[in-house]
Amino acid sequence: MTLSQEELEWIVREVVRRLQPHQTNGADTVAATRLSLSERLVTTETVRDRLEGVTEVTTIAGAVVTPAVVDLLRDRQVALVRTSNGKGAGQ
Repeated sequence: MTLSQEELEWIVREVVRRLQPHQTNGADTVAATRLSLSERLVTTETVRDRLEGVTEVTTIAGAVVTPAVVDLLRDRQVALVRTSNGKGAGQ
């Protein structure tokens, strides 16, 4: 069974959403507040409906983040972090 990137991201979001009420320690909270993206282009569509409770968005090194996303993250006081190793979510 091969999953598309969109299907895989939905599964990860759903698992995180379901686990959030069961968090018991600070490490879980940190993981739940970070959104890791593996896309090379990050647009407002990429982050749409994914920023609830997020305090940090991590992108792969070299990813293009549109100015609209930068403004949106700044308005929501969400930090933008670019990985230096070129790896995204779950890698």
